Amino acid sequence: MAIRAHGAEVGMSQVAAQARTSKTVVYRHFADKNDLYLAVCDWVAAVLVGQLQSAMRDASDDPRQTLVSGIDAYLGLIERDPEVYRYVMRPPKLDRPEGEDPVSDLCTVIGDHIAEIISTELRRQNRDTAPALTWGHALVGMVRAAGDQWLANRPDLEREVLADQLADLAWSGLARTVTPSAASSAS
Repeated sequence: MAIRAHGAEVGMSQVAAQARTSKTVVYRHFADKNDLYLAVCDWVAAVLVGQLQSAMRDASDDPRQTLVSGIDAYLGLIERDPEVYRYVMRPPKLDRPEGEDPVSDLCTVIGDHIAEIISTELRRQNRDTAPALTWGHALVGMVRAAGDQWLANRPDLEREVLADQLADLAWSGLARTVTPSAASSAS
């Protein structure tokens, strides 16, 4: 992929060269750079949501481990494909229709998915599910911000350690609200 080879500021000429074709052929598939950007965003969204669902489904019945697995799946994408992540999260200046923001859309999809997981656990405990949407989106924002910082500075911090640190922070609040012991002690 040209983005991996040339970085987040890749141009259509570089895309064509990487594909071993002409810009004319590239423009048959993508109307412009905006169209290419949207296609890459769609691809990243599908990959990331699939990885998150798989990681969280494969996690044990331990809710904290499910949280760690989800965070680690997101950070794994950053680690494996940093240029693609940069390209998607820091889009080039493009002409986009008002309100069209694929990054916000992706964060919304992930936040809603996490909220549903939290809501399911709260319902299982006969608890109020109203906070689940707020918590799901807050978790996405926290992980995204920490992931961006990690990518930008590339400290000698291993992905698994960062995932565990973020899970520790999030779990400090969630454990009091979504675990069975919290429900019984709150009564």
